[in-house]
Amino acid sequence: MNTEGMEALYQEIANQVNNVIPEDWSRLLLYSEMDQYRGATFFYYYPVEGKDPIYSLDIEDMEHIDMDEVQNGLSKLNRLLRDLWNEFIENKQEPWKSLNLSLDSEGKFNIQYSYDDLEKDGYGYIERVKIWKYEKLDILPNIKDVSGCKLIEKYKKDASKKK
Repeated sequence: MNTEGMEALYQEIANQVNNVIPEDWSRLLLYSEMDQYRGATFFYYYPVEGKDPIYSLDIEDMEHIDMDEVQNGLSKLNRLLRDLWNEFIENKQEPWKSLNLSLDSEGKFNIQYSYDDLEKDGYGYIERVKIWKYEKLDILPNIKDVSGCKLIEKYKKDASKKK
């Protein structure tokens, strides 16, 4: 596998995320799903001056932020992740279905690829996002989100059965 191409893409992805974030940050967690027809990517970052993570799509709502610039930056990030997905195919490797990337402001980087069928547990994309937020950020659905709360309870029960 052409690791040089992948390493260059990792660097571009990290730079692009950094370009989208409008303030100093300490850590970020990114999730992406890809297949040949569609892709979805989002991330949360922790500002240096704050304890709560900020969702990538909330950046455009911040004061003094150009919404078009943020949307273009997020689109470019998604294209870079598509390029990474295609890199696997070009190198005759099984393309990943989802990835988790963590990065801190010191440059410590970790990426985990998953090849699991994303639909196997019966969860749709929105449900997978809620589960990811629970697993990675310890964020529970709003108490008013009854279906989200039930989803996490079911997920916890199913996860405990697998252990």
